[in-house]
Amino acid sequence: MRFVAALLLAAAPAAAQQSPLTFEAGKSLPLANGQWSHFATADGSIAMYGTQIQLRCDKATRTVTIARPNAAPAALTIATDTMTRNLPPSGRLLATDPLLDAIAFSRGRFIVSGGIGPTIAVPSWPEAARSIEDCRN
Repeated sequence: MRFVAALLLAAAPAAAQQSPLTFEAGKSLPLANGQWSHFATADGSIAMYGTQIQLRCDKATRTVTIARPNAAPAALTIATDTMTRNLPPSGRLLATDPLLDAIAFSRGRFIVSGGIGPTIAVPSWPEAARSIEDCRN
């Protein structure tokens, strides 16, 4: 029993030393499988990267929701080349939030972690920026 307890105590510092999500660390990740698509909806638009991530514009509330599709709402962390932010579980941001600009203009990719699934690198293509702009106009 003491041996098991000693092992658990020895493992605790390693878990506590896990580094937080950063763009630099995420540059070594391969891009997640998928392609961006963008389509208009009755109340705004949606930009989706395969089945990995979606940005949904709601023009009535002028908000953009970032989520993993087909998953329960969960707090995500987004890392771009200029900022890293923990999102609320709703994933909802005002269309004027600077994180959305950081996603649109990130150097080649942005990193998503949290919710179900692994940490992924998603390419910064125009479809995400287009859905963001839909909510601003």
